[in-house]
Amino acid sequence: MPDSLSRTASSFWRILAFLGTTALALAAIAAAAGGVDWRLGSLHLRAHTPWRLLAAGVGLTGAALWLGGARARASLARTWHVREKYAGRIAAAAAVAAAVAGIVKGTEVAGGADSYGYVSQAMLWLKGLPLQTDPLAATVPWPRAEWTFSPLGYRPGVDRAVIVPTYPPGLPLAMAVVAGLIGSEAVYILVPALGAAAVWLTYRLGRCIADAASGAAAAILLASSPVFLYQIVQPMSDVPVTAWWLLALWGAADGRPFAAGVGAAAALLTRPNLAPVAVPVLAAVLWHTYSRHRTYGAALRSAAAFALPLAAAAAFLAWLNNRLYGSPFESGYGAPSELFALGNVAANAGRYARWLMETQTPALLLALAAPIAARLWRRRASGIPSQAQAWLGLAFAAVVVACYLPYSSFEEWWYLRFLLPAIPILLLLSTSLFVGLVSAAPRAARAPVVAAVVALLATHYVAVAADRHAFDLRLLESRYRDAGKFAAQWLPGSAVLLSVQESGALRMYGSRTTLRFDQLDPDGLDAAVAFLDRTGNRPYFVLEVWEEAQFRNRFARSSSLALLDWPPMAEVGAPVKVRFYDPRDRARFLAGEPVSTVRDEIQGRDPR
Repeated sequence: MPDSLSRTASSFWRILAFLGTTALALAAIAAAAGGVDWRLGSLHLRAHTPWRLLAAGVGLTGAALWLGGARARASLARTWHVREKYAGRIAAAAAVAAAVAGIVKGTEVAGGADSYGYVSQAMLWLKGLPLQTDPLAATVPWPRAEWTFSPLGYRPGVDRAVIVPTYPPGLPLAMAVVAGLIGSEAVYILVPALGAAAVWLTYRLGRCIADAASGAAAAILLASSPVFLYQIVQPMSDVPVTAWWLLALWGAADGRPFAAGVGAAAALLTRPNLAPVAVPVLAAVLWHTYSRHRTYGAALRSAAAFALPLAAAAAFLAWLNNRLYGSPFESGYGAPSELFALGNVAANAGRYARWLMETQTPALLLALAAPIAARLWRRRASGIPSQAQAWLGLAFAAVVVACYLPYSSFEEWWYLRFLLPAIPILLLLSTSLFVGLVSAAPRAARAPVVAAVVALLATHYVAVAADRHAFDLRLLESRYRDAGKFAAQWLPGSAVLLSVQESGALRMYGSRTTLRFDQLDPDGLDAAVAFLDRTGNRPYFVLEVWEEAQFRNRFARSSSLALLDWPPMAEVGAPVKVRFYDPRDRARFLAGEPVSTVRDEIQGRDPR
């Protein structure tokens, strides 16, 4: 009988442990999906928030430990002992989850300035240099003609009527390679793939400078970080440049200076303004090489191996800048004085600090204590980086932040993306300190404490990401494709579309010429419309709803067309509406003739 009771108790605590683990997993799913609502026959599982599931998971797991007694404690002690064995699998699962999130929730749209700029440039690289010619720009009579025919993400080049990309070539070149090998739609897979690489490299870097458990914990937290999830679903450069700098740091820590140089070179081509970050990476290469070999010659050889690909990338970038912008030191963004100012430092410092605490929690501040912990507890607690490694990590993060403190100031929280390369390092220093402190606790408590805290933080991160619409961007961005499809289907090939926000998407998906109204002279709207009509080009106004006020404010003093006091010919997109206005409809409408507006579904319907 006692043996039977013992076996029953043993089975029961294992069942509770399984149920607790399942509840924790469901909490993470609920956080990512904004709730779960599953039916399986008569079984109905419904949860709108992850917190009840999280509480249930912690409670069931705690009950399992209490009932399991000595056996449970021994099992947990063994789990901590073999953590190195499973850490890699956990990090790999986090990397796969990040890639899946990026693909499943990805926008797959080149619409806004960044996404259109990168994707369209990639398509141009497949044909040669990223140059576009617009013959109409050479014939129009108004000033700054080349600027008016430059969609978001582009600017006038050295030659007249030629427009060139605003953005650096690193991400578009990588996209072009993928598109050339697999197909044009594959460009949207690259960012999720590099996001998975960033998560995996965070783990590998953690193994080098701390231990596998710290690396796996940091990998999970990066994969669930709100700003990381916000960016992994978009074809933009923030996640890729993070992956490249992590490759550089891992190469430095693992004794692979050439790999570190390749990562730094790719990062330079992707985000040139972060070039100063190469300095702490070079310092890491020198320190790790010297600490292993204890000779200056080995350190110098490693420095040369690191510098070779970096120098090649810098030379290519200088050549391309000279070809596109007329100077090796010029960029598509314009003069540095237009982007950077000391007056931005205080505002940006406050915003970045607030956004970090709101989205990553104050747990990230543990990273600042890593050098002190390394000095005090290095010999007593495993998994804590050396003091030099901790300082190098903080120096890397500090340089990333310093590069953006004087940069133009923005109000939206997701401009925290600029600091994304620093976040994995701060997470890694924080988790290594936490794991090191937990290693001083009783062995049976170590695995549950680490798992519970990481699960709690990850669940919170994903919930914050969902609350801040990271998983809604596919719907929000779909308006770009809808507007482009409408233009392609219903507007004549001679159409010239006055727009700003939609200026790239209308070219990408509508194959129509666009004219930036924000670059047109405030007194020049009527003259531009008349010229286009006279030369056989049909002008239309394509405005997102929020842009209509800007359009009125810019032209209302000089043009009655700016009043937009007639119905649009079409309104597409949701939840952000895009309206198409035909200037010819105004006279008809004011004369009493009805003008209808096509809304919602446009396929197969004539908007006229």
